[in-house]
Amino acid sequence: MSTSQPSATRLFPLQTRVIHASAGMRLRVVSGRLWLTQPNMAQDLFLGPGAVVDLLQDWVVIGADAEPRPQDGAPEAYSEYLLVSLVPATPRPRILAALRDALASAGRRLGALGPALVRRSS
Repeated sequence: MSTSQPSATRLFPLQTRVIHASAGMRLRVVSGRLWLTQPNMAQDLFLGPGAVVDLLQDWVVIGADAEPRPQDGAPEAYSEYLLVSLVPATPRPRILAALRDALASAGRRLGALGPALVRRSS
């Protein structure tokens, strides 16, 4: 099983993205300042480093706040955020193996009942 941490997404000043989160996503601001516009919400949210918001709908617009351009030689200004699913990932191989085993067991039981069923119907 992988234990890798999700990587942060970087937005440069005034850059935006649309997030589809109807399955549930948790957004955490790593650095900079972000704003969120969500459908059917009266106000936008402005979030700084460490802020966490649970998103439960599609068409959420996230944008990096405007920042002054860095001086020559200074590192590029940007904001970063992490998105993590609120729904735990299902370990599919184990589920499929369990289903396969259950079907095989049911088949064996039906196979064992076969001769008894034939005798009753005769």
